[in-house]
Amino acid sequence: MKRNWKIMYTKYQGLEKKAIELVGAEVGKTILRDKGVYTLHTLAVEKINDNFDKNTIIIGIYDDNPYIQKYVEKKEIPENGYCVRVIPNPENSKLKIALITANDPVNVFYGAVDFSDNYLPSAAPVAGGIRTPYETFNSILPDYFNSSAPKSKTRSIFTWGHPINNYRKYIDNIARLKINQLIVWNDFLPINANDIVAYAHEYEIEIIWGFAWGWTTNCNDTSIINNLDSIKEDILYKFKEIYNGAGDGIYFQSFTETNEDRLGGKLIAEAVTDFVNDVSIEIFKINPDIRIQFGLHACSVKDHIDYISKVNENVDIIWEDCGSFPYNYMPVVCTEQEYDETLDFTKKIINLRTKGSTGLVYKGMMTMDWTKFVHQSGPYIMGMASQELIDNDIAMLRPIWKYFQTEWMSAGRQAWDFTRKICSWSNGNINLCIAGALDGAIWFPEALCAEIMWNSDEPYEKIVDRVGKKPCVKMV
Repeated sequence: MKRNWKIMYTKYQGLEKKAIELVGAEVGKTILRDKGVYTLHTLAVEKINDNFDKNTIIIGIYDDNPYIQKYVEKKEIPENGYCVRVIPNPENSKLKIALITANDPVNVFYGAVDFSDNYLPSAAPVAGGIRTPYETFNSILPDYFNSSAPKSKTRSIFTWGHPINNYRKYIDNIARLKINQLIVWNDFLPINANDIVAYAHEYEIEIIWGFAWGWTTNCNDTSIINNLDSIKEDILYKFKEIYNGAGDGIYFQSFTETNEDRLGGKLIAEAVTDFVNDVSIEIFKINPDIRIQFGLHACSVKDHIDYISKVNENVDIIWEDCGSFPYNYMPVVCTEQEYDETLDFTKKIINLRTKGSTGLVYKGMMTMDWTKFVHQSGPYIMGMASQELIDNDIAMLRPIWKYFQTEWMSAGRQAWDFTRKICSWSNGNINLCIAGALDGAIWFPEALCAEIMWNSDEPYEKIVDRVGKKPCVKMV
């Protein structure tokens, strides 16, 4: 029974290929080896055919596969979503057919994630009060049906380039979290930027490269606001010579990361709006199709957002520091008053501009230790570190993640409730962004946050239960 499985596919290319490989790896880790016995088995992976002599997992785009069409109705696949169904084989009730499908390749992959990370853990048998995942395939698997689609169209991660030690594994992991945009902040563009972009595009993940537009670790430095012309020249030079064509867009922060609303006697909200519009107009002349994201810290402009409403409608505004959790660095349950004030301000942000994309940055994840922060020394190779360095960083991070994990277990409900309201107000037309240094594993807090961002309409308890059981999620 255990090895009486095979995969059938429509196309072995692109994201359908990655879906097949993911399912093959997750099924294979249970059925292809016997503990303590030197046996080396393989899992059959076949082009779709009429031979259903084994339990069969069928993976492919709906319109391309008549066998999927036989057991799944097209209306069961939600818009921009996927469908997973596990049923008895009508020709042999002792065998199962699992169907993973969608109307496009990226959602076929997300369906494979659902099958691997949600269905298989739930299918593990319970005996004597113990759930035993290594015995999952020893008996007939249970039936299953799930169709799902995201409540927000863009789900992103902001990170610094410093902690990304293995860019391929990092991108694999965020794809598994159904993230479709990666914003990477560096002092210098990595020299392997093209390789990173190409790998992300295999998952249909956008890569946005971040660099400073007058941002420093001290945004109270008045020399910034008094030298905007020279800063503009430097930005345009860097864009022309380095960033234009390097990815899908650019992200920047400017001089808004301060609790003061004025700098050098000038109103920050007004000055930064004029500055951003002035520079972005010149960049759009060079590349009219470039995506520009303005990382804006609300702490300095919150009382003057009428100026921010005038930011160029072709510039996305990615809001940070908009109040209490989930915006602050520590995932601490806030008071009812703090929560209501944060929610009210967020609603104003969402409705601030009739045109132009809006993003909201959730924090409460691993960040940089700003007391020991070191700027990058020059262009470098990102995400190609030795295994020894990777092991060192995971060991260093594990006890810190323990605190974040515990805090998210109590504060996550507020993030869930917050997200439900945001998705409803924005009709999903918003960029929900996780900020944090997420390298080394898929840690529980980021997995929980990503799942909330995918579909916060589900009950919170169900989301937490499912995330905690995912084999790919690291619990400390």
